[in-house]
Amino acid sequence: MARIKLHEQVRRRIERLIADQAIKPGAQIPAETDLAGEFNVSRTTIRNALNVLEQEGKIERTRGRGTVVRQPRLGQLLGRLLSFTEEMKLRGLTPSNRLIEMTQTVPSTPIRTLLRLDSESVWRIRRVRCANGEPIAIETCYIPWSALNEQDAENLGNGSLYELLGRLGRAPDRSEQSAQAASATPEEAALLNIESNRPVLRFERLSFDANGEPIEFVTSTYRGDKYSFHVLLKR
Repeated sequence: MARIKLHEQVRRRIERLIADQAIKPGAQIPAETDLAGEFNVSRTTIRNALNVLEQEGKIERTRGRGTVVRQPRLGQLLGRLLSFTEEMKLRGLTPSNRLIEMTQTVPSTPIRTLLRLDSESVWRIRRVRCANGEPIAIETCYIPWSALNEQDAENLGNGSLYELLGRLGRAPDRSEQSAQAASATPEEAALLNIESNRPVLRFERLSFDANGEPIEFVTSTYRGDKYSFHVLLKR
């Protein structure tokens, strides 16, 4: 039987501490010298073990904080239509929003075509979506102007758009969504509290109400270190 390398043994022990939450998400990993003394190995062995854990996304080296345990990624199961608010609540997290922009605008031709509009303007609502106060995504929604009145739109600051549309009888019933990987722009990085060019996930979603009428087109940029999505496949 092949002998497990020393740094791999150490990696597994640290990983077990993380899994058992002896070192909780967001907490700092002990210094290399402390770990070397605890495990009775060299600092080089500790460094190699931490490098592997960092590559696996289990820990993160940050300026000013040292090495910390990463928060688990928030996952979306594709195939189920949920609002951001519903997703976060299902995970026991507190959702909140930071409103960046809410305007009446004339949509571009592609968006007008998707929403099946002639000359009607749209609500453009741009928000930073947060979980437990931490920014997770930037979301820009386009809603037909006639679907919301001004008072309803103004109440969206910390509310759920899907919940509001449901009260108005226009709840999204199904949607078409696409996703692709990208790098954060400087503006996105500032809003999401990450460094520029860090990986992000970009989503586009077109939602329809129960009558089959388009009710929302949304573009979202999610932090790649905080969010993943899962697809249920069946043969």
